[in-house]
Amino acid sequence: MRLVDYLDKGASLGADAPCLTMDGKDLSYGDVQRLSYRIARGLANSGIIPGEKVAILSGNDPIAFACVFGISRAGAVWCPINPATRRQKTSSSSMRLIAACCCFTAASRRWSTSLGLI
Repeated sequence: MRLVDYLDKGASLGADAPCLTMDGKDLSYGDVQRLSYRIARGLANSGIIPGEKVAILSGNDPIAFACVFGISRAGAVWCPINPATRRQKTSSSSMRLIAACCCFTAASRRWSTSLGLI
């Protein structure tokens, strides 16, 4: 079973039940499932094929984890990148070596810009 299959099973049992929670805000299984489909479509439309690596640059964030489900749905491989990593260890060129695509949350935008990713 793929990771996203567990999400789909949860959505089939209770689409309105909480799936991801942060700071007292819930995303339901249905919300996360819909986001995962949108993310998978976006990755496919960007040329990502099954088996390719997709990095996520984010702290602990429910939207970032929804991206993990979308990456799984697209058949790609998730590569987490910790924003706490020192800048000297992570550069735009090293990101390109480990992943075909890098997703990041708005909270990680400043860090992404400093690395030359955007």
